[in-house]
Amino acid sequence: MVHRQIPSLSNHVIFKLLPPEPKETFELSTEGDNVVVRANSLSAASVAVNYYLNQVCHQSISHCGDNRKPIDRVVSIAKPIRISTPFRYRYSLNYCTYNYSYAFYKWKDFERELDWMALHGINLMLAPLGMEKVWQETLRAFDFGDNDIARFIPGSGYTAWWLMGNLEGWGGPMSQQMIDDRYKLQIKILRRMRQLGIEPVVQGFPGIVPSFLHDKYPKACVVSQGKWNGFQRPSILLPQSQLFYCMAKAYYDNMKRYYGTDLRYFGGDLFHEGGNAKGVDLSSTASKVQKCMLSHFPDAKWVLQGWNGNPSPALLAGLDKKHVLLINLAGEIDASWKQSDEFGQTPWIWGSVNHFGGKTDMGGQLPVLVEQPHRALAASQHGRLKGLGILPEGIHTNPVVYDLALQTAWSDTVPSVDHLLRQYIWYRYGTWNDDLYRAWQLLASSVYGEFEVKGEGTYESVFCARPSLHVSSVSTWGPKKMQYQPEKLLQALVLFRKAAVHFKGSETYEYDLVDLARQVMANNARNVYNQVVHAYNEKDSLALNRYSSTFLHLIDLQDSLLSTNKFFLLGKWLQAARQYGENEQDQRQALVNARTLISYWGPDDATTRLHDYANKEWAGLLKQYYAPRWRAFFAMLAGQLRGRKPQTPDFFSMERTWAMNGGDEVMQPKGDYLLMVDSVIAAVTVNQ
Repeated sequence: MVHRQIPSLSNHVIFKLLPPEPKETFELSTEGDNVVVRANSLSAASVAVNYYLNQVCHQSISHCGDNRKPIDRVVSIAKPIRISTPFRYRYSLNYCTYNYSYAFYKWKDFERELDWMALHGINLMLAPLGMEKVWQETLRAFDFGDNDIARFIPGSGYTAWWLMGNLEGWGGPMSQQMIDDRYKLQIKILRRMRQLGIEPVVQGFPGIVPSFLHDKYPKACVVSQGKWNGFQRPSILLPQSQLFYCMAKAYYDNMKRYYGTDLRYFGGDLFHEGGNAKGVDLSSTASKVQKCMLSHFPDAKWVLQGWNGNPSPALLAGLDKKHVLLINLAGEIDASWKQSDEFGQTPWIWGSVNHFGGKTDMGGQLPVLVEQPHRALAASQHGRLKGLGILPEGIHTNPVVYDLALQTAWSDTVPSVDHLLRQYIWYRYGTWNDDLYRAWQLLASSVYGEFEVKGEGTYESVFCARPSLHVSSVSTWGPKKMQYQPEKLLQALVLFRKAAVHFKGSETYEYDLVDLARQVMANNARNVYNQVVHAYNEKDSLALNRYSSTFLHLIDLQDSLLSTNKFFLLGKWLQAARQYGENEQDQRQALVNARTLISYWGPDDATTRLHDYANKEWAGLLKQYYAPRWRAFFAMLAGQLRGRKPQTPDFFSMERTWAMNGGDEVMQPKGDYLLMVDSVIAAVTVNQ
C-alpha cells in the first residue's frame, strides 16, 4: 500500500508489531533514514503512515485532489508519537455510495479507494458488490429462468436500492458477462480488504425475494411490499415457510462457494424505508432470520441500518444482541439513539449520512461530526457504542468532511474543530497561509457549521431544479431553507482567491477554490431566481426578460467555471460508464444508467418524486440538461405576459430524451480557472 500511494517512502518504512492491548494503537518514530511504525493492527499501522504523511510531511490524498510530491528525505520526528483509538470500529459507506460514486468503478479505482480507506483507519466497510452472481445461482436452483433473473437483478447504476429492498430490475437486464465481471471484481476487492485489515460487510439473506416468487410458489409465506417511489419492491419471504430455509441455504452456500467462508458481517434490512409489515410478527421473524444466518456462519453479526424508524423496536427485541451491529445513519440527531435507549440496548455505530444523492453542494456539520461521537461514547451505557463511521451517499465532494470525521476516531478526548482545521490546511495545501485560515474560519462558521435542523443535507443549487415559480428545494427531500449566511462564503472566496499566488499548480487549492466559487454562484442564483418570480408576479415583462437573461448567463458562467477543473466534468462520469463492460451492449446500458441516475432517476413516470435527487453541478450537465429546461420555462413565462397561451414545457420528456440520447462530453478541462473565479466574483458582486 505504501509503495502504491507513497512510492518514495516505500523503502524507508519499517513495520513492527506492538503487543496486544484493548485499544488499537500505533507508535511512530524515526531511526536514521527510516520511519518506524509499531502497531497492534493492520489498520493502526496504515493510520500511522497517513499520520506521518499528513502531520510530518504536510501531504495528503483525497477524492478531490492530492497534495503529493516525492519525499526526498525522511523528516525526523523529535520524540516517538503514540496514539490509540477508543472506537472499536471505524465503518464506511452507504449502499448508495456504490451507485452515486462507484457505479462504474473498475479495479484500479477500487484499488485506490481501498488504500484511501486503510490510510484513514477504516476497518469495517460495506462491500456488497457481486451479489448478482449469488442471486443468479440461487434463483436457478429454484427453477427460475434467465428471463426471471433479468426481471429481478437491476442495472449496474441501481444495485443499491435492489439490495435494500426498494426496487428490482430497473436499469437492467444485467448481462452474463457483466455478472461474471462483477463477481471477479468482488474477489479482488475482498482479497485486498483482507490484506489491509478491513472487514467486509456483504449481503445476507433476510428474506428479500423477487416480487413474482409467489407466482411460482403460491403456498409460500410471502408478503408483498407494494411500491417504493413508483417502483415495485421485492417481496419478503417469511421464515414461517420451509421455502425460506431452503432458499437461505442455497444463498449462503453460493456465498461460500464464490466468496469464501471467512465472512462475519452481513447486511440486509427488512422493511427499509417503508414496506408492508402488516400481520408480521417482527420479533419472531427477526429471530428466525438471525438464527438461520448463524446456522450457516456461526460467528456472523447482522449489520442493520438505523434509518427513519427502522429497524423497529419489535424487530430488535427478537435478536441475540451479541450477533448484531446497528449502523445509526442519523447520529447527528441525538433523539434517534437517546430516546430509543440505544436502539433497545443494541450494539451500534455512530454515523451520519452525507451528500444525499452524491450532490456537489458544499456542506457537512464539522462540529457535529468531530464532537458528537465522543459525547455519545461517554453517554453510552455498558459499552454499547462500538464505533463511528462515514455513510456518504456520494463520496466525491467535501473532502474535509471525511478527513475530520475519521481523524476524530484517533482522539481520546473531544478534539477542537479549529485545531483539526489548522492541521488540515497544512496537509491539504502543503504550507500554511493566513488568508486560507481566515477563509476556513468563515466556512467553519457557516456552510460547515452546526445547523439548527440537523438531518436535511446540503443546500442545493437552484440551477438544478425542475423549473417552476415555487422552487424551494431541488430534490423532493432537500432542504427548504439555507441554514448559514451566504455572505460568509463570498468573503471566504475573496480570501481564497487572494492566496492564489502561493499555490500555483496545487491540485487541492484549485479544486477548493473552484468549488467555493461554484457554491457562491449557486447561492447568488437564488436571489436572481426570486427576482424572476417577482417580475412575473408583477407582470413586468422588461424585468422578467432582464432577470431571466441574468439567470441563464449565470448558468453559462457556472458551466465555464467548472469546465476548468477535471473533478467537475460530466464527461468523466460518462466516460467511466462508456468503458464499463466488455461489449457494446453493456457499455450502452451503463451509459443510459449513468445519465438516468443523475437526471430523472426513475421510474418512467412523469410524476416521479425522485427526479433530480442526484443533481450535479457539472460542466456539460449545466449546459446540456439544466439550462434548456430553464430556457423553455422562461420562454413560457414571457409568452404568458405577452398574452399568449404557450404550452407548458414537458420537462419529463426533455429529461428522458437526454437520458436516452445525451450528447458526448469534453473529457479534459479547459480555460483559466483564476480568470473564471474572477468573473464569478464580479458577477456575484453586481447581483448582491
